[in-house]
Amino acid sequence: MNPPHQHTCPVWVGYLMLFPFRKLQHNPVRILNPWIQPGMQVMDFGPAMGYFSIQMARLTGPQGKVYCVDIQEKMLEKLRARSVKHGVDGIIETRLVNKDYNPAELQDTLDFVLLFFVVHEVPDKPALFRDIRLMLKKGGKVLVAEPKGHVSAADFTRSLDIARQAGFAVMDEKPVQRTWSAILV
Repeated sequence: MNPPHQHTCPVWVGYLMLFPFRKLQHNPVRILNPWIQPGMQVMDFGPAMGYFSIQMARLTGPQGKVYCVDIQEKMLEKLRARSVKHGVDGIIETRLVNKDYNPAELQDTLDFVLLFFVVHEVPDKPALFRDIRLMLKKGGKVLVAEPKGHVSAADFTRSLDIARQAGFAVMDEKPVQRTWSAILV
C-alpha cells in the first residue's frame, strides 16, 4: 500500500545531497566499489543530481554505461552539468520518466541497479521492481537502501516483499550501515 501523500524530493534538497560532509556517512567509493566493475552497464534510479552517479561512471569506465533515471528534469539537468565537470559525460545517459525512459529498451542489459533512498518515493513499487527485473541481466544485483527514521522497518520489509514477488531473492548482507539496506539478486 502506498502512502496517501506521495512525496517527491524537492530540487533544492538535491543541492544538500551534494555536500562533501555526506561522504562521512554515505561514501560512494565504499558503497559502490564492491558491486561495479569496468565495462558494466548500470543504473542509478532516482539519482537526483548524481551524488552516486559520478562514482558509478568512474567505476564502469569508458566501456561502461550509467543510466540515470529520474522524474525531475531539473535534477537531470544538474546531473548532466556535473557529469561534464567530472569528465564522465560520455558514460552517463539520463532518462526522464514519462518521456524517454522505456524499461523494455534495456531488457537484459543491466549488471547493477542502485535504489538509494528512492523506493519510498515511488508510487507503484510492484511496477518498479518488475521493470528492474526485466532490465537486469542474469546474475545482476540491486542495492536498495532507505533512510531510517523516514522509512519504518515495516515499510522496508514490505518493499522487500514486493521485490520478492517480482522474482528477486534478498541476500542476508546489509551493504550500507545506518540505513535499511539489502542486496537483491
